[in-house]
Amino acid sequence: MQIFISHSSKNADDAARICEILEQNGSKCFIAPRDIRSGHPYAEELIDGIDRSAAVILLMSEEANHSPHVLREVERAVSKSIPILVYKLEEVVLSKSMEYYLMTHQWVNAGSDENCVRVLQFVEDLKQGSAGEDAGQTFSDTLPNNTSIPSATTKDHKKHMPLAIALLTALCVILCSAFLILNHLPNQSVPTVAVGDTVTFGTYLDEPIKWRVLRLSDDNRQAVLIAADVLTMKAYDAAEGGKYNWYDSTDYWSRESAADTDLSLQVLVRGSNIWSSSNIRTWLNCADEVVDYADQAPLASAMAERKNGYQNEAGFLHGFTEEELSAIVETENVTKSNPLFDAYTVTTTDRVYLLSLEELQWFDDARISKFALPTQAAVEQDESCWYLLDYNDFHIEECSWWLREPVEGTSSKCYLVGNGYTEQLLRQENAGLEGFGIRPALTVDLRKVNFH
Repeated sequence: MQIFISHSSKNADDAARICEILEQNGSKCFIAPRDIRSGHPYAEELIDGIDRSAAVILLMSEEANHSPHVLREVERAVSKSIPILVYKLEEVVLSKSMEYYLMTHQWVNAGSDENCVRVLQFVEDLKQGSAGEDAGQTFSDTLPNNTSIPSATTKDHKKHMPLAIALLTALCVILCSAFLILNHLPNQSVPTVAVGDTVTFGTYLDEPIKWRVLRLSDDNRQAVLIAADVLTMKAYDAAEGGKYNWYDSTDYWSRESAADTDLSLQVLVRGSNIWSSSNIRTWLNCADEVVDYADQAPLASAMAERKNGYQNEAGFLHGFTEEELSAIVETENVTKSNPLFDAYTVTTTDRVYLLSLEELQWFDDARISKFALPTQAAVEQDESCWYLLDYNDFHIEECSWWLREPVEGTSSKCYLVGNGYTEQLLRQENAGLEGFGIRPALTVDLRKVNFH
């Protein structure tokens, strides 16, 4: 029997502890990212994990309460009639959506459940066919002490309790049925789009941005969009020492130097390949006219050719309207780290992001080409002229574009999708090279978006 552990990435340690306890007691667990198979779409793996599970243990915290990903996992479990035990890590005021789904499910307070005894009892009851009878409280039992349901007398309360329970149960059935029916009715406010369509959304360099619909959610309410073209040429991250291949009066331009093996030095002279702290992530996710960079700003002097500095450029989202910004869904991305980090992956929440190697599979699923042309504005903005060299010398119209994925064993190199000059789809380059393309991706709520 498999148990799905739903949690926010901020509560990964608590989730791992509960997983270990359950598995030591004979229960198989599904927990992300551990059980996400390499090379498979992340969301599909989660859905399959829930569908194959006999129950869901939900770790409730402030982060989980407001996580759209956790909410989707809860919604999936409810729609499949999979029992949920809410393991409350801290006091929270449930969002309206969470309250709707969890009001009839069992709750356990983490602070009063040493060694997860009640969680284990829930699982054991599940095996015996009686899960939920004594596992914990319902949501209404967790209300503050000063919250009460008016009643004439205790005697009347007890007398009418069976009728109240019956009415409440009937009401829950009606509400759930209505939700399921409405959830499957056509929503006239949702634009009709299909995977592979081209839509226009937002602006960059005063030009409308064209996007391809790369993926649709199961309920067709959300879409992953990828820029149809390369929108700009920028370095992934500036050399943290402020000057590419130079540091402390030492030249690291030679073909073999200490920077090839010293990973900390690589970051100083060639830029960092960590997505979470990269200049390009900061720029892509900023809607302000002035972008605040936490570390070395993307100055031209910190780039390989001393070109294409973008420290003074407004954030990528600055050209989006308030309505467009409100339609963008924050996406939780799990990205590989590099050997300088203890953790194998780093989790970020992004409005705009670059794709990973694994997510390139989405192009194949959508039957969309991975190769991309640059916009005319991108070519005109590019001071490095790397694209024009390939175009003029080899007649290559496509432009290489960055992925957010670090190259294994390095601290400065990232993967890119190539321009088709060779049979190799991918190439590897240092983060501080400024002549390669940026092809952003984002997720939109189709109920809020207004495509032009």
